[in-house]
Amino acid sequence: MTIHLTNLERAQDETHGFTVSTMNVHASVEPGKTVTVKFKADKEGVYPYYCTEFCSALHLEMQGYLLVKPKGWKPGKSEAAKAVYTEADYKATVKKVADTQVVIDSVVGYITSVNFKDFPDVVNMVDDATDQLGKMKEAKAKHEAAAAKKDWDQANLWAEQVWQYQVKAADIGLRAKTYLEQNGAKKVK
Repeated sequence: MTIHLTNLERAQDETHGFTVSTMNVHASVEPGKTVTVKFKADKEGVYPYYCTEFCSALHLEMQGYLLVKPKGWKPGKSEAAKAVYTEADYKATVKKVADTQVVIDSVVGYITSVNFKDFPDVVNMVDDATDQLGKMKEAKAKHEAAAAKKDWDQANLWAEQVWQYQVKAADIGLRAKTYLEQNGAKKVK
Protein backbone atom coordinates (compact mmCIF):
# COMPACT_ATOMS: atom_id res chain seq x y z
CA MET A 1 0.00 0.00 0.00
CA THR A 2 1.23 3.50 -0.80
CA ILE A 3 -0.04 6.63 0.97
CA HIS A 4 1.00 10.16 0.00
CA LEU A 5 0.59 12.72 2.81
CA THR A 6 0.81 16.49 2.27
CA ASN A 7 0.99 19.01 5.09
CA LEU A 8 -0.91 22.08 3.85
CA GLU A 9 0.11 24.26 6.80
CA ARG A 10 2.15 27.39 6.12
CA ALA A 11 3.26 28.09 9.68
CA GLN A 12 6.70 26.55 10.20
CA ASP A 13 5.77 25.08 13.60
CA GLU A 14 2.83 23.00 12.30
CA THR A 15 4.48 19.62 11.74
CA HIS A 16 2.08 16.71 11.43
CA GLY A 17 2.79 13.06 12.03
CA PHE A 18 1.19 9.87 10.79
CA THR A 19 1.22 6.35 12.10
CA VAL A 20 -0.45 3.02 11.66
CA SER A 21 1.44 1.72 14.65
CA THR A 22 0.18 -1.87 14.44
CA MET A 23 1.81 -2.04 11.00
CA ASN A 24 4.97 -0.21 12.13
CA VAL A 25 4.26 2.71 9.76
CA HIS A 26 5.41 6.16 10.87
CA ALA A 27 5.98 9.50 9.13
CA SER A 28 6.62 13.13 10.00
CA VAL A 29 5.40 15.78 7.56
CA GLU A 30 6.87 19.27 7.67
CA PRO A 31 4.74 22.27 6.59
CA GLY A 32 4.36 22.47 2.82
CA LYS A 33 5.99 19.06 2.26
CA THR A 34 4.71 15.72 0.99
CA VAL A 35 5.91 12.34 2.21
CA THR A 36 5.16 8.89 0.88
CA VAL A 37 4.80 5.85 3.09
CA LYS A 38 4.78 2.35 1.65
CA PHE A 39 3.88 -0.74 3.60
CA LYS A 40 2.37 -4.17 3.19
CA ALA A 41 -1.25 -4.30 4.37
CA ASP A 42 -1.78 -8.02 4.00
CA LYS A 43 -3.60 -8.89 7.20
CA GLU A 44 -7.37 -8.41 7.17
CA GLY A 45 -8.70 -6.09 9.84
CA VAL A 46 -9.30 -2.53 10.96
CA TYR A 47 -6.23 -0.52 11.95
CA PRO A 48 -6.29 2.90 13.62
CA TYR A 49 -4.13 5.71 12.26
CA TYR A 50 -3.54 9.12 13.78
CA CYS A 51 -1.35 12.23 13.91
CA THR A 52 1.68 11.73 16.14
CA GLU A 53 2.70 15.40 16.46
CA PHE A 54 0.72 17.70 18.74
CA CYS A 55 -0.32 20.20 16.09
CA SER A 56 -3.38 22.20 17.16
CA ALA A 57 -6.58 22.24 19.16
CA LEU A 58 -7.95 19.63 16.75
CA HIS A 59 -4.98 17.28 17.09
CA LEU A 60 -7.04 14.53 18.72
CA GLU A 61 -9.45 14.57 15.80
CA MET A 62 -6.71 13.79 13.28
CA GLN A 63 -7.40 10.08 13.24
CA GLY A 64 -9.17 7.40 11.31
CA TYR A 65 -9.25 3.73 10.49
CA LEU A 66 -7.64 1.76 7.71
CA LEU A 67 -9.84 -1.14 6.59
CA VAL A 68 -7.98 -4.05 5.04
CA LYS A 69 -10.31 -6.48 3.25
CA PRO A 70 -9.50 -9.85 1.70
CA LYS A 71 -9.13 -10.04 -2.08
CA GLY A 72 -12.50 -10.46 -3.76
CA TRP A 73 -14.46 -9.07 -0.79
CA LYS A 74 -17.95 -7.76 -1.59
CA PRO A 75 -20.10 -5.72 0.77
CA GLY A 76 -23.11 -7.40 2.32
CA LYS A 77 -26.47 -5.82 2.89
CA SER A 78 -26.47 -3.98 6.16
CA GLU A 79 -27.92 -0.75 7.34
CA ALA A 80 -25.64 1.80 8.91
CA ALA A 81 -26.54 3.12 12.33
CA LYS A 82 -28.01 6.60 12.20
CA ALA A 83 -27.42 9.43 14.58
CA VAL A 84 -30.53 11.07 15.89
CA TYR A 85 -30.07 14.78 16.41
CA THR A 86 -32.85 17.15 17.34
CA GLU A 87 -33.56 20.74 16.48
CA ALA A 88 -32.35 21.62 19.99
CA ASP A 89 -29.00 19.90 19.28
CA TYR A 90 -28.69 21.89 16.07
CA LYS A 91 -29.50 25.18 17.80
CA ALA A 92 -26.89 24.42 20.48
CA THR A 93 -24.28 23.83 17.78
CA VAL A 94 -25.23 27.04 15.97
CA LYS A 95 -24.86 28.92 19.28
CA LYS A 96 -21.42 27.33 19.78
CA VAL A 97 -20.48 28.52 16.28
CA ALA A 98 -21.65 32.07 17.08
CA ASP A 99 -19.77 32.11 20.41
CA THR A 100 -16.60 30.88 18.71
CA GLN A 101 -16.92 33.59 16.06
CA VAL A 102 -16.83 36.22 18.83
CA VAL A 103 -13.44 34.85 19.94
CA ILE A 104 -12.18 34.81 16.36
CA ASP A 105 -13.33 38.39 15.78
CA SER A 106 -11.53 39.51 18.93
CA VAL A 107 -8.28 37.82 17.91
CA VAL A 108 -8.52 39.19 14.36
CA GLY A 109 -9.16 42.65 15.84
CA TYR A 110 -5.94 42.45 17.83
CA ILE A 111 -3.82 41.02 15.00
CA THR A 112 -4.96 43.64 12.51
CA SER A 113 -4.41 46.43 15.05
CA VAL A 114 -0.66 45.74 15.15
CA ASN A 115 2.12 45.47 12.57
CA PHE A 116 1.61 41.73 11.99
CA LYS A 117 2.80 42.00 8.37
CA ASP A 118 6.30 42.66 9.73
CA PHE A 119 6.35 39.08 11.08
CA PRO A 120 6.55 36.50 8.23
CA ASP A 121 5.63 33.58 10.52
CA VAL A 122 2.50 35.41 11.62
CA VAL A 123 1.60 36.26 8.01
CA ASN A 124 1.75 32.51 7.27
CA MET A 125 -0.43 31.75 10.29
CA VAL A 126 -2.96 34.38 9.21
CA ASP A 127 -3.02 32.83 5.72
CA ASP A 128 -3.66 29.37 7.22
CA ALA A 129 -6.43 30.71 9.45
CA THR A 130 -8.00 32.55 6.52
CA ASP A 131 -7.93 29.31 4.49
CA GLN A 132 -9.77 27.51 7.29
CA LEU A 133 -12.39 30.24 7.57
CA GLY A 134 -12.82 30.26 3.79
CA LYS A 135 -13.96 26.63 3.94
CA MET A 136 -16.85 27.55 6.22
CA LYS A 137 -19.07 29.07 3.51
CA GLU A 138 -19.91 25.75 1.84
CA ALA A 139 -20.47 23.93 5.13
CA LYS A 140 -22.66 26.79 6.38
CA ALA A 141 -24.81 26.64 3.24
CA LYS A 142 -25.20 22.89 3.72
CA HIS A 143 -26.21 23.12 7.40
CA GLU A 144 -28.69 25.89 6.66
CA ALA A 145 -30.21 23.94 3.74
CA ALA A 146 -30.53 20.81 5.88
CA ALA A 147 -32.12 22.83 8.70
CA ALA A 148 -34.63 24.29 6.24
CA LYS A 149 -35.62 20.68 5.42
CA LYS A 150 -35.67 19.83 9.15
CA ASP A 151 -32.97 17.20 8.57
CA TRP A 152 -31.38 17.72 11.99
CA ASP A 153 -28.75 14.99 11.55
CA GLN A 154 -27.28 16.65 8.44
CA ALA A 155 -27.85 20.15 9.80
CA ASN A 156 -25.91 19.32 12.97
CA LEU A 157 -23.19 17.48 11.04
CA TRP A 158 -22.50 20.48 8.79
CA ALA A 159 -22.79 23.03 11.63
CA GLU A 160 -20.18 20.97 13.53
CA GLN A 161 -17.99 21.10 10.41
CA VAL A 162 -18.22 24.91 10.47
CA TRP A 163 -17.14 24.81 14.10
CA GLN A 164 -14.18 22.54 13.27
CA TYR A 165 -12.93 25.10 10.74
CA GLN A 166 -13.42 27.84 13.34
CA VAL A 167 -11.52 25.97 16.05
CA LYS A 168 -8.56 25.40 13.74
CA ALA A 169 -8.59 29.08 12.72
CA ALA A 170 -8.96 30.24 16.34
CA ASP A 171 -6.08 28.03 17.45
CA ILE A 172 -3.83 29.46 14.73
CA GLY A 173 -5.00 32.99 15.51
CA LEU A 174 -4.33 32.65 19.23
CA ARG A 175 -0.83 31.34 18.52
CA ALA A 176 -0.25 34.30 16.19
CA LYS A 177 -1.53 36.74 18.84
CA THR A 178 0.75 35.25 21.49
CA TYR A 179 3.72 35.40 19.13
CA LEU A 180 3.02 39.07 18.38
CA GLU A 181 2.65 39.92 22.07
CA GLN A 182 5.89 38.15 22.93
CA ASN A 183 7.87 39.67 20.05
CA GLY A 184 7.10 43.36 20.43
CA ALA A 185 4.34 43.99 17.90
CA LYS A 186 3.46 47.68 17.66
CA LYS A 187 0.04 49.32 17.25
CA VAL A 188 -0.69 50.61 13.76
CA LYS A 189 -2.61 53.77 13.00
